[in-house]
Amino acid sequence: TSMNGLFNTIYEDALFVAREANIMTNLVRNFRAMGWAARTLGIYPTLSAESVGEGVDYSNSTEFTKTALATLTPGEVITQVVLTDRRLDTDPDNARQDAAQEMGNAIATKIDTDLVGTFASFTTDKGDGAGNSATIANFSAALSVLRNSKTPMPIYAVVHPYHWHDIFIELGQPVATAAFLGELANQALRDFFVGKWININWFVNANIAIDGSADSISGVFNPQAIGFDVRKAPILEPERDASLRAWELNMSAGYGYGVIRNTFGVKFTADATEPT
Repeated sequence: TSMNGLFNTIYEDALFVAREANIMTNLVRNFRAMGWAARTLGIYPTLSAESVGEGVDYSNSTEFTKTALATLTPGEVITQVVLTDRRLDTDPDNARQDAAQEMGNAIATKIDTDLVGTFASFTTDKGDGAGNSATIANFSAALSVLRNSKTPMPIYAVVHPYHWHDIFIELGQPVATAAFLGELANQALRDFFVGKWININWFVNANIAIDGSADSISGVFNPQAIGFDVRKAPILEPERDASLRAWELNMSAGYGYGVIRNTFGVKFTADATEPT
């Protein structure tokens, strides 16, 4: 009975950590369902209005039915912790805290990594390119492309910390030929890791991968661009291993994810070399 109470506490704390440590699930379109069938998302046609003369019987109608837009295929993820009897007997409180922290972070990191990995699937790239530092001008270009494609607000920029460092340096150390940015620069410099300016909500995410050439792909998008489809909420299952004199804790979750509206997202490829 006492062990069940310990595992319940680990589970609750791990869920809290997973929620707090996850950025992307709050920035994308969320779905929820039972079972493991792939979700096919549809889209209605875009309608247009035309001028019509008096007494003219308008006949250029559009059939209002959905066509397939994207498919989200669910899968499972799992993380495992082993708590030995000696560890529990010696320091049960810290063992509980450490296990909860690590399991929660593992689930959060996996989900976040999967979601930011979808940036590479956006067709349009407005980044400064491999080997080149990120610039404000090209993030503005990404915003312009999205507005031109009639992407609704809000628009989020989720960027690698090294991309944001490039922007921070550009704002904080303007050269003589740069335009005076005034309060825009002041706001960005005050909010080093998150803020809102040039009509974009900015977030820094260290789960964006760096490739072998020290480049990363950040993303600028509307929530409708990416889907996250929960099929099984994280659950914790303890299992006794008598020969090991330990408890094995398995936490698993099930979800699908992917790009669902390509025109509502722009990728941003740029150098991600560690700052000196």
